[in-house]
Amino acid sequence: MKKWSYLTSGDVIDVVAPASPSPREGLENGIRWIEEQGFVARVPDNIIRTDVFFASPLKEQLEQLKTAIYSDSKMIWSLRGGYGSMRLIPHMMKWKKPKAPKLFMGFSDVTALHIFFGQHWGWPTIHGRNVSSMSPEKKSKDRKDVASLLLGKKENLEYKNLKPMNELAKKAGTIKGEVSGGNLKLLQTSIKTSWELNARGKILFMEDVGERGYAVDRMLEQLWQAGISHKGPRALVLGDFSEGTEKDGRDLTAVALQRFADRAPYPVFKGMKCGHGDINFSLPLGTKAELSERTLTVKTGGN
Repeated sequence: MKKWSYLTSGDVIDVVAPASPSPREGLENGIRWIEEQGFVARVPDNIIRTDVFFASPLKEQLEQLKTAIYSDSKMIWSLRGGYGSMRLIPHMMKWKKPKAPKLFMGFSDVTALHIFFGQHWGWPTIHGRNVSSMSPEKKSKDRKDVASLLLGKKENLEYKNLKPMNELAKKAGTIKGEVSGGNLKLLQTSIKTSWELNARGKILFMEDVGERGYAVDRMLEQLWQAGISHKGPRALVLGDFSEGTEKDGRDLTAVALQRFADRAPYPVFKGMKCGHGDINFSLPLGTKAELSERTLTVKTGGN
């Protein structure tokens, strides 16, 4: 995997909307955050022109992303998740790979783009907050850490106090490998596509939102039957699985996750504060990582 270049004051960040639209307020708050960190936000005029499900028609989304990929910016940052990124990938398969990698950041639906950039172009990326959730008014450690990460103030990121979910995790020694994955629904969606997730030799990461226990179980079962989730990963680390309560108020997602952990042929841990929860720490994908003593240590791009 290639490295990304850390950002410096004055660097341009291209904001794109490959999925659902964001309220104008979210866009404006995100731009303000970018500018307060000393970066320059470059935003297409037609970034939000809602096309029923999407931020704009497919042709315009493709033009925005392609322009950002081949521009002079240091980074491409997704405005929002939602739905739509997978529609771009068949067209992206025809694009010429740039000579140098460019940093891409976002989460949720843009898991599809993380997989494409990582597997087809060898780019490291960052699973982390979208632009629309970077309001300067909301002071949280995970937002503060985004600036430190982009500026290269941290060579390693540590995710401590992970909780073992099976016996293999309790007995695990040191596990090395790049982190790959993202939103569980999108990992399932990748099956039999041109961008199907290849988790072989990876530390697999999963998170999701708004999925009830049976739906989580069904997605994990399909990944299992497809041979993606158990033939190859060295370990699995789970992030937040939120807003999945039953009609009677129970949350059965934990049951589904534990059942999967019990049959997984590798260590499974939970406790990553990454995903759709109130705290969403940035997680580099495609860089060197080590899982040891219930701590995941991940290299940032400049190493």
